[in-house]
Amino acid sequence: MLLICSLLASALLTPPQRALAGFTEKQLAGFEVTELTGTVSEALSKEKVIEIVDPEGHTEIYTVGLDLAPLGLQPGDEVSLSVLDGLLVDLEASQDQELSFSREDIILPTDMGKLKKGTRVALASGTGRVVKLDRQDGSLSLMGPFGGINNLDVLVTPENDPLEDLKVGEFVDFRLVQPVAVDVRKLPTPARGPSVFTPPLAADLLRSGTTLKAELLESFEITHLHATVTRLLPDQQVLEIEGPEGHNILVTSAVDLNTLRLRPGSNISVDLLDGLVVELRPSTIKALSFERQDVEIAGDFGPVPKGTRVAMATGSAEVVRISRSDRTLSLRGPFGKVHNLDVSKRMPGKAFDELALGDFVEFRFIKPVAIRITPLASR
Repeated sequence: MLLICSLLASALLTPPQRALAGFTEKQLAGFEVTELTGTVSEALSKEKVIEIVDPEGHTEIYTVGLDLAPLGLQPGDEVSLSVLDGLLVDLEASQDQELSFSREDIILPTDMGKLKKGTRVALASGTGRVVKLDRQDGSLSLMGPFGGINNLDVLVTPENDPLEDLKVGEFVDFRLVQPVAVDVRKLPTPARGPSVFTPPLAADLLRSGTTLKAELLESFEITHLHATVTRLLPDQQVLEIEGPEGHNILVTSAVDLNTLRLRPGSNISVDLLDGLVVELRPSTIKALSFERQDVEIAGDFGPVPKGTRVAMATGSAEVVRISRSDRTLSLRGPFGKVHNLDVSKRMPGKAFDELALGDFVEFRFIKPVAIRITPLASR
């Protein structure tokens, strides 16, 4: 409650402005939709604001484009939401190395693409630090002064690509439209306890001639981020890292880990081929399972040389987040962990398009592969 009150305080002292605050209709029409589940921590019907804990444990605050009162939401309620993702419309290198954030709320005077007349929209500006970058998706993550991470789509045009020369770790001045929930649905509370298991770091390498065809990797997208090493097995070319949002990610490496002198606690800059779903189908059993098998790539693929060890995962999981425009998916597995994955372009569209939140699916996916690792000075 403290977080939501502190962020709303300045916005609620004065009535929402009936203006566009310098944003054009084209900019406000650039939103993409993400569907996700979450747990309510606070719902303010009068102000049309909801605070939830998302599937990965983040606290997220959304303005809401509908009347919350009929839902009667209370802390602890489970909900599913359709959210117009946060949209970055201005970005430039900052001369300031101090993080800052200011917010103003407006009421839209007309329909703006997916945003309807009368919707309350939160606008923000300030200085943030880039902690994650995905040029193919046109998205980045900024850390603000409160320690929160803002995951944002970027408005890219043929004339202007704000991500072109951007690097992880840089400070930027930004202007953005914060996420807006355009649909909220109350769900039954699931009987789900916390996981006490830790997924294993090691796995056997299949030696029966099984290899991964390099063309499967053509759908991979590259993410640039800073991370901290938590566990590693150099002889198996496997490491676990903690990303900027505090999540642990198991990664196989196309870089020889024995040459880097890494240890738990080492800070690194890393380029990752994101986790990729290559098979997906509805599951007839509502149970979670997970099995990992390591294979080798059969041929060179760009920066990934022949023989690189790749971790393949199979099993069944629950769908907890969907972004259809980005073709990304979040699956909750048996260890309580949420896997954020791209969906292969080779997969039939129907298998992905017909998914709904809460579905149980059988999957096969490739876990992230590090193609560049650079040790950083300790911070």
